[in-house]
Amino acid sequence: MTPTKRVYLFLIIGLVAASQSGNIIRIGDAHPAAIAAWRLLIAALFLAPFAGRRLKTLRHLSRREIQLLFLASVALSLHFFAWIAAVQMTTVANAAIFFSINPVITATAGHFLFGERVSKKLVWSIVLGFAGIATISWNDLSFQPEHIKGDVTAVICSILFSVYFLLGKTLRKRLDTGVYVTSAYALASVWGFGAMLVLDLPFVDYSGQTWLCFFLMALVPTVLGHTSFNNALRYIAAGRISAWTLSEPLLAGVVAHFAWNESISTGAIFGYALICNSVLLLVFDRGKQVQ
Repeated sequence: MTPTKRVYLFLIIGLVAASQSGNIIRIGDAHPAAIAAWRLLIAALFLAPFAGRRLKTLRHLSRREIQLLFLASVALSLHFFAWIAAVQMTTVANAAIFFSINPVITATAGHFLFGERVSKKLVWSIVLGFAGIATISWNDLSFQPEHIKGDVTAVICSILFSVYFLLGKTLRKRLDTGVYVTSAYALASVWGFGAMLVLDLPFVDYSGQTWLCFFLMALVPTVLGHTSFNNALRYIAAGRISAWTLSEPLLAGVVAHFAWNESISTGAIFGYALICNSVLLLVFDRGKQVQ
């Protein structure tokens, strides 16, 4: 298998894993800061042995690169905090639809910061993907006043994801995947535990089900999901990877159908078809996908 095919295979696996985040969050009963902190720490501890001695390369980073790593970890920690809070404060459908603006932000910023080409196919892929998510979520969307905070938080979460992604794009030119994700996750967990300390949250006093949530969040959407995104950053334009994440509602729906026999409505099928077409446009858009 060529390196490019391995990258795409890992990315597809990661997208399936990341798509389950919203469902796993609901297993636990903890503050968003606690879920984010333990998720990140467990993921970092799991990945550290794979990075091994290569972690020593962190000592050779320039002051600017250290600052970028610091900022990326802050953005990642806040992104996780905002996403978990959004899912808890609004409907999953609302959180998904408002978060799905991130490909527009990432592609635009990637174009101006890194010269990434924004092709017509990429634009149409984002439009179709967003339309698909809107179609799937339409019946479950809620415009109740009590959901406004969660909706705004989902938008902030989307912006933070783009910031974290674009900062990582710069660092991935210097650090390999194992070193970057281990250091970013570990440092981000520090900010999470700091928030827990400030908010006077318990550190270990949680039920077994909540601890299961912590471990699943670490191993599934973080170790597999976010790590696959960061691995792809070295080879694929950030805007395109971000557009690929629009397939998460499709993947979540398929998994839920086979795992829990959840029914799929006619509207959802139409939305999935739109998302499939958005992904096909990315697959057949050969213009500078691999860098």
